Amino acid sequence: MVNKIKQLKLIKFRGATDETIIDFDCQKNMVVIFGENGTGKTTILDAIDFACNQSSGVSLKNKSVTKNKYKYVNSISSKLNDLKVVVATEDGNNCSATLSSGGVVTVSGTLPRVEILRRDSILKIVTGQPKERFDEIRNMVSYPKTKNLEDTLRLAYKNNKQNYEDSIKAYQQAEMDIRNDWTITGDENKDPLVWANERSLVVKNVLEKEKSCWENKCKKSQDLKAKIEILDGLKSAATETQECLDANKRKLQAILKNESGKQGLVSLLEKAKDYIEAQTALSECPVCSSGIDRNKLLKKIGERINQMKDLKKIQNDINTLKRKKDNQMSQIESSETSISTLLCEIQSLFNQTEQDKVKDVKTVIEQIPFLEQTSHEKQKEFIQLDLVQRTYKTYCEKKEESERSEKKTSKIKQLLDELEDVRKKNVDVVLNTISDSVERMYSKVHPNEGIGAVKFYLDPKKAESLELDGEFQGNSVPPQAYYSESHLDVLGVCIFLSLAQNKCNDGILLMDDVFTSVDQQHMSRFINMLEDEVKRFGQIIVSTHYRPWRDQYRMPIQQTHDIQLIELLPWTSETGVRHTRTKFYVEEIQDSLNETVFDRQKVSSKAGILLEHILDEIALKYSLNVPRKSLNKYTLSELFNANMHMRDKLKVIKNSSSYDLKKNMDDLQNSTFVRNEVGCHYSKTGSLLSDNDVRDFGTKVIDLANLILCDNCGSFPNKNKSGSHWECHCGELKLYPLKLP
Repeated sequence: MVNKIKQLKLIKFRGATDETIIDFDCQKNMVVIFGENGTGKTTILDAIDFACNQSSGVSLKNKSVTKNKYKYVNSISSKLNDLKVVVATEDGNNCSATLSSGGVVTVSGTLPRVEILRRDSILKIVTGQPKERFDEIRNMVSYPKTKNLEDTLRLAYKNNKQNYEDSIKAYQQAEMDIRNDWTITGDENKDPLVWANERSLVVKNVLEKEKSCWENKCKKSQDLKAKIEILDGLKSAATETQECLDANKRKLQAILKNESGKQGLVSLLEKAKDYIEAQTALSECPVCSSGIDRNKLLKKIGERINQMKDLKKIQNDINTLKRKKDNQMSQIESSETSISTLLCEIQSLFNQTEQDKVKDVKTVIEQIPFLEQTSHEKQKEFIQLDLVQRTYKTYCEKKEESERSEKKTSKIKQLLDELEDVRKKNVDVVLNTISDSVERMYSKVHPNEGIGAVKFYLDPKKAESLELDGEFQGNSVPPQAYYSESHLDVLGVCIFLSLAQNKCNDGILLMDDVFTSVDQQHMSRFINMLEDEVKRFGQIIVSTHYRPWRDQYRMPIQQTHDIQLIELLPWTSETGVRHTRTKFYVEEIQDSLNETVFDRQKVSSKAGILLEHILDEIALKYSLNVPRKSLNKYTLSELFNANMHMRDKLKVIKNSSSYDLKKNMDDLQNSTFVRNEVGCHYSKTGSLLSDNDVRDFGTKVIDLANLILCDNCGSFPNKNKSGSHWECHCGELKLYPLKLP
C-alpha cells in the first residue's frame, strides 16, 4: 500500500521565504495545484523531490546556472543551514530534509520515492539523445547539449537552405532582366551575358556628365521660355493699366473743365477737417482769426467734401493706377534683366560652333523640342547602362553566393541527418513492455485522429537505442517526423506515466506544469485520461498555470470528490508561498448566497455562468439545435430554446429516487432576466429587483446543479456504460434518456 504524503512544510526553501505548510487530503488520489506564473508551483514540487529523492539540484538540473546548483536551493537572503523541508506521510512519520554545505541532502527517516516529470523533460523522452551508458531509464535523461546542437544545426540548415534558394532566385531573375535588356538595346551578335559583361566595364562618369549637361540646357531653356511668357503677361498688364489711367485722366479733365481751381480743393478741405477735429477748443479761424463755431464749421466742411466725392474718387483712382504702373514697369525691368542673365547662362553651355543656335531668345525657344528630345535620350541611355551594370553585378554576386550556400547546406544537411539518426534512438529496453499502456492512454487523448499505435523497440546493436513507430493516416511512421509538437508532448507524458507505472506501481507521481502547446480540446481529453489513470498510482500531484484545468474541476460537468484543488496566492518576498483551498463553483455560489453582506451582482453573474455551463453540456450531449456561431458561445435564451421540446423527457435517478428536470428548467427560464438585468448589464429594471429575487435565481441554479451531480462521487453523468442512460463516475446517479427518441 502506498504511503501518501499528508503534509509538506517548507522553511527557507526556494520561494518559501517564510514557513509554508500545505496539507494534502489522503482520501483523494489526485491533487491539482493551480497558480499563476511566479506563485511557487515549482517550489512545492521541488521540495517533495528534494526530500523524497534527496535531489539537491531539483528543477535547476538542466538550467544554465553554476555547477553547484544546490547553492540556489535556499530562499534568497537566507543560508543553507536555514533550509528545511518536512514531509509527513500517511503512516504518521515526519521526516526532515536538510542540505549540507557540500550539497548533500540528509533525511531523518524513510520517505516514499516519487517520480517527477517537468516540462523540459517531455521532448527529451521522445526525441532526446541517449547516453553512452544507459541508467535504466528511471532518470529519463538525455543529452541537452546534443539536443541544442541538433536544434542549432536544424536552424543553420533552414537558414542556409533559404539563403541558397534566395540566391538562386536572385541570380536567375538578374539573368532574365539582362536578357530582357539585351533584347531591347543589346548587340544581337553577342551572347547576352557577354554583352552585359562588356557593358559592366564601361565608365559611367562621362555619360553621366553629358546627361547632366543636356538636362541643364533643357531646363534653362524651358525656364527662359517661361520667363518670356511671364514678361509678355507683364507688358500686357502694363498696357491695360496705362489705358485705364488715361481714361481716368480724361474724366478728371471733364469734371474740372472751367473749374481748374478746384483740383486741389478736396485734399485741402480734408486737411482742414483733420486739423479742426484735433483742436477741441478752437474758437477762431486759424487763417483769418475771425470768430467761428467749431462744430458748424466741421459740418459745413464735411458737406462740401461729400459734394465733391466724385472728384475725390477719380483722383484716388488716378493715384492708385500710377503706383500700379510704376510697380509693373519695375517688374518688367527686373524680368528683362533676369531673361538677359539666363540667356547668357544658356549661351555659355554651348560651344563656339553652336552659338548661332542660341544667339537670341527666339532661337533658344526654337531649340527647346530638340533639347528635350536629346536630354531624354541621354537620360535613357545612362539609366539603361546603370541598370545593366547593377543587374550584372547582382547576377555575379548571387551566383557565387548560391554555389557557396549549396556546398554549405549540403554539409549541414549531412551532419543533421546523422545527428537525427542518433536522436531517434533514445529510451530503454523496458519500454518494449509498456507499448500497450502507452497506446491505451494516447488513444484517449487523440481518438479517431489517424495517429497513435505507438510501438517501442530497441536496436539490438545499440544498448541505449530505442526505436519508435507510430501510425499516421494508416502508415507506420516515426512520430518525431510527422507528429506535431502537441502530439509529441502528449506522447512524452504517456511514456513517462507508463514507465512510472511499470517500475513503481501505486507510487507517487509529480507533474510540474508540463503542458504549453496542447489545445483546449486535447487538454480536456488529457485531464479525463489522467483521472482514469490515477487509480494506478497511489497519489498524483499536479501543478499547472492552465486556468481552464482548475475551472473545469470547479464546474459541475467535471466536478469530482476524488480531486483536491489547491490555489496559490500572489508571491511576495515577505510572505513567500501562500495558498488557499479552491472552492467548487456550486460551493462558491452557495457560500455567496449565505454571506451576511450579500453581493447580488456576483451571485447572479456566477449563477448565470454555471447555468450556461450545464445547459451547454446538455445541448452537446443530446445534439440540440442552436444558432451556428464561429465561437460556439450561446446565450441562456438560445440554450433554453434548444431544449424546450425535450425537457419533459429529462430525468435523473439518484438515491433510488426519480426526479424530472422539466419544472426546474421552466422555472429557471422564467428567471433568467435576473442574470441579465443584475449580473450582466446595468439597468433600472435590475435595480428594482430585490435581493430575494436574486437569491431565488441563485438557489434555483444550485438546485438544478445538485440534481445532476452525484452525492457520492460529485461527478456529472458523462459515462455511457449501459447503453440506455448516462451515469456518473461511480454509477450512483443516472441521467435519462441516453439520446433523444
